[in-house]
Amino acid sequence: MPRLVVINPALASSAHELGENWTTVGRADSNAFQIVEGSVSGRHCEVRLRGAELQVRDLLSTNGTFIAGEKITEGIVQPGAILRLGDVELRYEASAPAAPVTGFNSKMLVTSTAAARAAAPPPAPVKPPPDATTETETGKTSQVLLVDDSMAFLELFGGLCTEFAKGSWQIHTAASADLALAVLAERSVDLVVLDIGMPMLDGLQLLGIINRRHPGTKIAVMTGNASEGKRTDALANGAELFLEKPVTAEGIRSVFNVLKELISWHREGFTGALRHVSLTEVIQMECNGRHSSILEIRNQELRGQVYIEAGVITHAAVGPLAGEPAFCRLLSLKGGEFQLKPFKAPPQRTIESRWEFLLLDATRAADEETGLTKKIAAPAAPAATAVPPAPAPEGKGDHPELGEDIVVVATYDGKWNPADGPKK
Repeated sequence: MPRLVVINPALASSAHELGENWTTVGRADSNAFQIVEGSVSGRHCEVRLRGAELQVRDLLSTNGTFIAGEKITEGIVQPGAILRLGDVELRYEASAPAAPVTGFNSKMLVTSTAAARAAAPPPAPVKPPPDATTETETGKTSQVLLVDDSMAFLELFGGLCTEFAKGSWQIHTAASADLALAVLAERSVDLVVLDIGMPMLDGLQLLGIINRRHPGTKIAVMTGNASEGKRTDALANGAELFLEKPVTAEGIRSVFNVLKELISWHREGFTGALRHVSLTEVIQMECNGRHSSILEIRNQELRGQVYIEAGVITHAAVGPLAGEPAFCRLLSLKGGEFQLKPFKAPPQRTIESRWEFLLLDATRAADEETGLTKKIAAPAAPAATAVPPAPAPEGKGDHPELGEDIVVVATYDGKWNPADGPKK
């Protein structure tokens, strides 16, 4: 059986049997072939047999992958030749002795090669989710693009997702940004799942390009080195989801279920007339979903923008107004159109309040403006028809009738006449 054998004296007897599928090599325990040595990266390279030769791909390792002393990104190792990872040398043996290798327990991420399946107890069968939708049920196959520099991960993750989807997904793979863009140029894709750490053009840069060139495409970022900073950057650049790479079959099934829900969430209705969907509803959905976008609002008289960054409103502008006054002005519109556009950093940050308070203030201001407008526009009350005064009671002269709450003390007709008799 072909294998890789570590020939460094301190690590001697470490080896791994090879198969036709991609095998990851590195220091982390999630690799199929783990080499615990300081100069080897956590995820250093991946290898697979191609006939009698060994195909090798470097995975952005810190100390490099070398064939015949030359640093490579991709290369071929001939039988008997030396492959060096950092300071560790390995010899590729096209045929191995019959005796089993001792001193090293090779591992495989879930299940990856026929050799690992033969050497280890068979894993429990992975059943597709019971609610997985089939193509015959929906009449439509979702187009999914997986972008990752690891062919081993693409092979494994794509294979299990294909099994879970039961024909409802058609999966395309790309190991670099240029290949991903080529796929997107050829066909319409419903969902892109991409890694952050890739050569030449990293995942965040690719995320921005896809959002500009294909604004209707849903994007999920999935990485093996998750951090809050990376999560913030991914969501701010337009990713719908930020996920950590699964390392078990159950983990892949959970991620598949989340991605399936993302595909089924239709965002096309977010562009339309204000009379059909309220701006408040759109802003609530964007902020609750921690999305990043620019909400452009316009009518025949004005045009403005609201900047939403990872679910936080950071800036608004319309005409000479900026900040909260601009936000309230835009939400006071009774008609027009809006459109969600890919996020880019605003020229300045003018809003610090939480979006819930902004919506309350804008609603209150709109109500006050509506009340004032109605008051100004209300028609004047019609003039009262002149009615001749009722004749005054006898002895009261021409004085108007007095209210019940007034006591008559005296009347005057040239001389005082007390109400209770003549004045003395």
